[in-house]
Formats: sequence, structure tokens, C-alpha cells
Amino acid sequence: MNLALKKQFTKQYANNYVETAVSEATPHKLIEMLYEGAIKNMNLAKVFIEQKNHEKKAEHVNKALAILNALRAGVDLEKGGDVAQNLYDLYDYCYRTLFNASVKNDFALLSEVIDHIVLVSQAWKEMPDNFKRVSKEQLEKVSSMKK
Repeated sequence: MNLALKKQFTKQYANNYVETAVSEATPHKLIEMLYEGAIKNMNLAKVFIEQKNHEKKAEHVNKALAILNALRAGVDLEKGGDVAQNLYDLYDYCYRTLFNASVKNDFALLSEVIDHIVLVSQAWKEMPDNFKRVSKEQLEKVSSMKK
């Protein structure tokens, strides 16, 4: 089997794995996966800043920006109160700071955003197990009962 074919199979396997993981994940796990993706892509962007590979840096910054935007868009400000507003503001700050870090190739700003997302990710992982296992349907049922 040639190298190109092996790469194609590997990429397809990775895509199938991610699709399966997402389709089977609880809402808690989906957020955890988004944090992991943002952190991974920002760390890769740091490597490419150091290597002065602006194309690859931009690719990974754009992925991280898309993830931060999805996290920000997923915050329910109506139901979440002050906690949701604070989380929204943090995501917004991280988004803007990451954008500026990319424009300036600023390693320190990029590291700051990574530190913020790592802290939120760690706190997210500390959530009690009974909340981690709640399905989307269960969350929707609880939400409809409060109305």
C-alpha cells in the first residue's frame, strides 16, 4: 500500500472516529471536546508562530476561533443568569484576544487565552458525574418543566 493511500485511510478513520464520538456524546462531553479542540489548535498555533509558518498558524487560529465562537453562541444567557453572562464574557474576551494574538503573532497573548480555556476546561471536568451523564433530551425535559 502506498503512502498516499495510507494517509487517505488514516484521515477517513479519524473523521469516522470523530463523527461517532460526537454523535454518541452527552452535552457535557461535547463541551469537553470543544475545549480540547480549542486548546489543541491554540497550542499548534504557538508552534507555527515560533516556526514563522503563518499559513498553518492562521489555519489553527481560525479553528480555535470557530470553537470559541461556538462556545460563546451556546451560552444560554436567559436561563444561566450571572454565571452564563460571566462565561459569555470570558469566551468573548478570549475570542478577541486570540484574534489580536494572531494579528500580532503575540505568543504571550496566545498563552493567556490558552490558560483561560484550560482553567474553564478543568472546572468543567470537575462537574459531578450525575450531571456529566445527562442527555440532551433530559436537559430539554427539565427546561420545559421550569416554564
